Order: sequence, then C-alpha cells, then structure tokens
Amino acid sequence: MAKVDMPWVKEQLTNNRTKRVVGDHVLALLEKWEDLKNTDPDPKKNEANLSQIVEIFSKLALGHAIVKEDKNETWVPAQAGQIVVADEVRVKWNAFDGDQGKIHNGRRGKVVSIRYGDIIVKTTDGKEPMLDGFHYTPQQLEKRIS
Repeated sequence: MAKVDMPWVKEQLTNNRTKRVVGDHVLALLEKWEDLKNTDPDPKKNEANLSQIVEIFSKLALGHAIVKEDKNETWVPAQAGQIVVADEVRVKWNAFDGDQGKIHNGRRGKVVSIRYGDIIVKTTDGKEPMLDGFHYTPQQLEKRIS
C-alpha cells in the first residue's frame, strides 16, 4: 500500500472545509497509521489486512459491534408489520453509538411483545447484561428468516 500523501490529505481537508479539530485528529491518526502499517511482503495480503484493520477500527471506535455472520443464517432488515411475537431478531451492528452500542449492538433475542410500534425483546445470546423487555424500533433490528 502506498505511503499516505500528507499534502494531498491536507488539501482534501481544506477543500472540504473540515473543522480544524477534526482535521488535526485525522492527520494525527494518519501519522500513526504510517507507523502501524503491516509489512507483509505479499502486497495482496497487506492490502487485505489494511482494509480489515480500517473496517474493524472504525466500527469499534464508534461503539459498533463486529457481528460474525453464520453461513446457515439469513438476516433481513426488520419491517414494521412483518414481525411477530417469538421471531428471532438481532440488533443491527450500528443501531446505537458509544456506550449504548456496546450494550445493544449485535445482540440476539426473541420478540416477546409488540406495542405501539415498539418491538420488545428478551435477549437469548447468553451475554451480559441480559436485556429483558427492552424496546427497539424496527429500524434498529434485523429478523432471522432461516
């Protein structure tokens, strides 16, 4: 992977009218990025590693979950009116940010009730804290269909 072109980055930040505090932090992260780059001799492996590092870092930095997909399961975005009691649901990996994201994102459970458009879920994933009776909107959930 090519070295970060800092003059180009600064030009991009300036042209985009990025707030100074944001730009300064981006520059600091990119400087650190140069120090951390994987030196795998295989450029294709190095590129894949760097892409995965960026993807995982960005999720974790925002409190979003890393959800490992099971090939035997199919998840679709939950739709109001198409969820019923006892459906298996999963909170989207990015439904919440920060501390709330650490508690809720990626959690699985069963629908125990539906009231006034809220989907009420009891977690079944064995993780702590157990969430019993937490209210979600359909937009925050995925439904398992197989």
